[in-house]
Amino acid sequence: MIIALYSCSSSSSSEVVETSKGKLQGYEKSGVNYFLGIPYAEAPIGELRWQPPKPVKAWQGIKSVNALGSSCMQPTNIGNSAFLDLMLDGYGLAWYEKLIIKGFSFFAPTLTAGNFSEDCLFLNIISPKDAENLPVMFWIHGGAGRFGSGGDSIYLTSRFAEKDVILVTINYRLGSLGWFAHPALSAESENGVSGNYGSLDQIEALKWVKNNISNFGGDPNNVTIFGESAGGQAVGTLLSSPLSKELFHKAISQSGSGILGTRALKDDSRNKSAEAIGIELAEYFGVDNDETTLLQLRNIPAEEFIQISDSERDAELISSVTQIIDGYVFPYRFNEAYRNGSTHDVPYITGFNANEGTTLVPLIFPEPVFKTSFNQEDWLGEFWEILMDGFLGEVPEPVIAYVDSMEGSAYDAAAQVWGDIWFGGPAYYSAQKRSDDGLSTYLYFFERSVPSERQTIGATHALELAYIFGSFFPFVARDSWDDELSEIMLTDWANFAKNGIPNKSWPKFSSGNPIAKIYGDRVYEDKLKDYVVFEALADYFNKF
Repeated sequence: MIIALYSCSSSSSSEVVETSKGKLQGYEKSGVNYFLGIPYAEAPIGELRWQPPKPVKAWQGIKSVNALGSSCMQPTNIGNSAFLDLMLDGYGLAWYEKLIIKGFSFFAPTLTAGNFSEDCLFLNIISPKDAENLPVMFWIHGGAGRFGSGGDSIYLTSRFAEKDVILVTINYRLGSLGWFAHPALSAESENGVSGNYGSLDQIEALKWVKNNISNFGGDPNNVTIFGESAGGQAVGTLLSSPLSKELFHKAISQSGSGILGTRALKDDSRNKSAEAIGIELAEYFGVDNDETTLLQLRNIPAEEFIQISDSERDAELISSVTQIIDGYVFPYRFNEAYRNGSTHDVPYITGFNANEGTTLVPLIFPEPVFKTSFNQEDWLGEFWEILMDGFLGEVPEPVIAYVDSMEGSAYDAAAQVWGDIWFGGPAYYSAQKRSDDGLSTYLYFFERSVPSERQTIGATHALELAYIFGSFFPFVARDSWDDELSEIMLTDWANFAKNGIPNKSWPKFSSGNPIAKIYGDRVYEDKLKDYVVFEALADYFNKF
């Protein structure tokens, strides 16, 4: 098995590295340097809660960075832990196998309160010993913008270092501490905006890398941002932010784009604005709307503010807000940004998995809830309306035909089409629009399933992470092809970071020649099997 364990055992201290704020020392193991828990901004606590990140203050002496910093505040009874349960169940594992895997904390730190804090703006660097002017890959973790950590062990791998690439992973503020908007906060801001603190953290970390990575052997002029799920959405949205321009030079979005799931700061014309949701959340906590509003809000303990007991209100008021169209961090809705040519001119890879919804739909709509909430004979229209929050229109005929062609239950079809709509259509649209503007763009499709008769989830959401990072779960079936596929994918990602071209056989995507790189039981380049469906979805997004 290949797993990423961050431990100083059998290691020695690294050389001391000078940064703009002070000296750091991590540890070296097997020719790879690890610098863990580097602060890149001041702790966003007290008066700094819901403020743009402040550059970290200088320190005296040598700061030891051989242990992870705290993860950002997040619920521990829902989210990544529940997602991991569904994934492991879908692999067909026994209870004791699942228990061991959860002990490795692949998608969440050990679930104790001491591992989470508002003081969480840390990054980690894994680099080859004696690195010099190497490309940098800057990882933004997933977790619905509400869960996860750059210190999740699945990401802390030496595999990139072995490819002569420096890996940086980051924490950023999450949930109602990362995306909370409110008129009082907007009034306090010199830019007249609020929310997007998680995105501003990502930008601040990129600035830190620009200013300091050369001291770790990295090239500040060759930084690739990449991320999966909410991290892929972060990448897709940072492509359109004027604040991130020239902070990165290539980008990869894995199962995320930003086309769906975002809202305006003040405008309620398409869906409820972020400020309106913020007002409701403040009211939920009994906060008065007066001159003491911000003081009251900042006095609410973070543990209380990250989750509310009413699950429906929690979904409405916390988990429904991520990146916000505020006219400052993000000037345009993201489908507009891709359409109007305002995304950064950098090489871009985007893509998705074949069966994204098999582990996500059960989190959002458990089967009993689905059966009682939707008309089983005509569920698609109602499902579509929920998915397309802010995009009001009829279901395209190719999507209806696609669903009608599926075998199995309505719930199985809902899980499949949910993933295709939420991830596939937006990836196809962003690739299509960027390529129409002459920007170097590549599309991939991951369709490899765990090679076991017991598995039931196919190429589910996040499965490609095991291949990119080489962090395969113990006990989960795999054969020699999985190891070979992992090497192929990692090499493609590393080559892209080095020179902007993932593979000579992988053509750029274009509307006239919509070829994708397909990673499955073999690797090849071709049109997607259901490309007509994804073109119909892209046409739909283009109407708004």
